[in-house]
Formats: sequence, structure tokens, C-alpha cells
Amino acid sequence: MSTRTPTAALRPSLASVSRLNSKLRRQLAALRHDHTELLVAARAAVIAHFDGDALPLTVLIDTLDQLNALPEYAPQVTDDGLAALATAVDTGPPLVGRRVA
Repeated sequence: MSTRTPTAALRPSLASVSRLNSKLRRQLAALRHDHTELLVAARAAVIAHFDGDALPLTVLIDTLDQLNALPEYAPQVTDDGLAALATAVDTGPPLVGRRVA
């Protein structure tokens, strides 16, 4: 039984390790930036809530949208809601309350 030494092709070169290190550093910097953005947006949302802002989550929602991390949202409108929308359109005055998109 012979012991084989690993061939040079299986060992990473210094250049490939350096490229991988640079790539990982860029990814880490991007993650740190995203984390900082989210932390700032969360703090702004809490401060807006404490100040009594009407829409305290606006900054957080905009930041999540900018980072392409906003979850998909499909509102579920009931039959009663659709009937209320139909009568509101017929009668003229706009609905007050939650926005239906």
C-alpha cells in the first residue's frame, strides 16, 4: 500500500485563496451595510411610534423594499369588503381607513 501525496491540482493556489478572501470580505461588508440600514429603519419606526406618527412603519417598509426583502403581501378582501367598496364607489364619498390596493 502506497501513500500518495495530494497533487498540486487539488491544492488551492495563493491567487485563488486571495480572490475568495476578497469576495467574502465584499459579501461581509454588504451584509454589515444591510444590517445597519435595517437597524436604523427599525429605530426610526419605534421613534415614530413613540411620537404618535400615523404611519410609523413607513421607513422600515421603504428600507425593506430597497433591500428587496419586503415580503409579498396579497390582501384578502371579503365579500362584505367588496360590497362596501361597491357602495362607496356608487355613493361618492371616499372610504376612510385602510387602503385597498
